[in-house]
Amino acid sequence: MFTIDEAIKKAKDASKTKFDATVELHINLLQDKKKTETNIRFTTVLPHGTGKTKKVAVLASKKIANADLELTEADIEKIEKGGIRPRTDFEVLIAEPRYMPKLAKVAKILGPAGMMPNPKIGTVTENVEEAVNQMKKGKIEIRTEKDHPVIHTLLGKVSFQDIALKENFYEIYNTLKQNKPAKAKQDWIKSVYLSTSMGPSIQINLASL
Repeated sequence: MFTIDEAIKKAKDASKTKFDATVELHINLLQDKKKTETNIRFTTVLPHGTGKTKKVAVLASKKIANADLELTEADIEKIEKGGIRPRTDFEVLIAEPRYMPKLAKVAKILGPAGMMPNPKIGTVTENVEEAVNQMKKGKIEIRTEKDHPVIHTLLGKVSFQDIALKENFYEIYNTLKQNKPAKAKQDWIKSVYLSTSMGPSIQINLASL
């Protein structure tokens, strides 16, 4: 096991891809996967972003300057019929509360894609423009897998400076500890790994954090 500094250096050195590989963070939690009260779901803004700009779609009553795709009520039917596709045409959907009843008809499409707007993560809001700006700055959602107490998330790119990856790591790690569920076990973070696209997993020594 390695310190966060050592793990970052080893992950970057092990990356042999010709493209700027993504640095990933994998966290295993000690939870009963059947107990939904210990599931994790929160958002945080990485101080150095993810190195990847998400395509943000909006459903709002006014023009949103930073949005990649501005939807109308008529576009909801296009989503239903496959003319507009989540994950392909957009990666995040932010909507004003007034449009949520309309979006219910495509919940079966947006839900499995992880893109149904939700007030808990700031994607249902009256201030759509601010929400879009937060996404562009590096806001990410941290959540456990549906059936397993595991978190997979982006940390940045191999091209990032080591200190930037380290600061992004601590933003996630510290915010995770702040969001510890009341019923979670005391030593609930079981293990933490760093990896890169197509690279090996490198375990971080929790005692060093």
